[in-house]
Amino acid sequence: MTDDPILCAIEATVGALRSRSNAHWVVAFSGGKDSTAALKILLAAYRKSGLQSLNLSVIYCDTGVENPILDHYAKSALARLSKELEELGPTFKTHLLKAPVQDRYFVRIIGRGYPPPTNSFRWCTTGLRIRPVSRFIEAQDPRNTVVVLGLRRSESQQRDRTLNSALEGRWQKQREGNKDYDLFLPIVDLAVSEVWDSVFWLSKPRSIDSSALQDLYRDASGECPVIRAPQAPPCASGRFGCWTCTVVREDRSAKKLIEAGYSELQPYFEFRAWLSEIRNDPAMRWPKRRNGTAGMGPFTLSARRQILERLNQLEVITKTEILSSEERGAIVGLWQLDHFTWLNFRTT
Repeated sequence: MTDDPILCAIEATVGALRSRSNAHWVVAFSGGKDSTAALKILLAAYRKSGLQSLNLSVIYCDTGVENPILDHYAKSALARLSKELEELGPTFKTHLLKAPVQDRYFVRIIGRGYPPPTNSFRWCTTGLRIRPVSRFIEAQDPRNTVVVLGLRRSESQQRDRTLNSALEGRWQKQREGNKDYDLFLPIVDLAVSEVWDSVFWLSKPRSIDSSALQDLYRDASGECPVIRAPQAPPCASGRFGCWTCTVVREDRSAKKLIEAGYSELQPYFEFRAWLSEIRNDPAMRWPKRRNGTAGMGPFTLSARRQILERLNQLEVITKTEILSSEERGAIVGLWQLDHFTWLNFRTT
């Protein structure tokens, strides 16, 4: 019996794989350090388990508004990982998931006039992350699916309360609608330094560039000393999010990345700040909600046109496609519907 937290996590995962060897194992990969550590521990456990095969899917949920730097890193890693997993057999696959067009971030904001999310109206997580994963699982066999997440204790009091109330060892039930599936949390008890040790010292998958990931976190958190011991664990424990996120007051990781030389993020940073500023401007919002009650409603059609124009300018400046043609078509259709909705509001 070992006291090493990483070896303990691997042993626990070996036991989980053997007990559910016929299940569909789904690793939720974000490209960040925690999901990377969870994936590496799972593959180390698979090699140690003696199992001859495993039905494994590694999924990346593309919200369309991820931090562009991490998004590029994660998608590049996923493409390399796809080729590497082919070596393990046809049951090892990667999948890139995306929300239906009507649920995507800018279709909701520009098309339907949703205000940007806040803590009290955080509509983004469910539509952009949870539902695409749930649909993927439902298309398989939820009753025989295990979802592997890189969740850890001590990241927040709210998360600790949730984990402590629902966790059985490293297992937890997740319910979506009238169905549920099993969650397995291999790194739940690891500290940040142990997560980084897992990322660096576990050999597979080889397609993960651990040094590049460390550099991203270092630049995003600004926590690393100028000089550190060569054997010290990699520093930086920052968190990445969507570049549009208005739930937090300040996107510190983006600000630090810009300061570290990622100047290409500056236009995104400025757009996000502007979007946050106009969110509660009464002149930009309908005076009624969609249900007809008094109070700030959706963005006006004029405001939505302004947001679209700013987004078009951002695409030109960054030389990237932010809105697809499919999303633009959906937005036009929603504008036509809301033109008649607003006429009805004004006459009642």
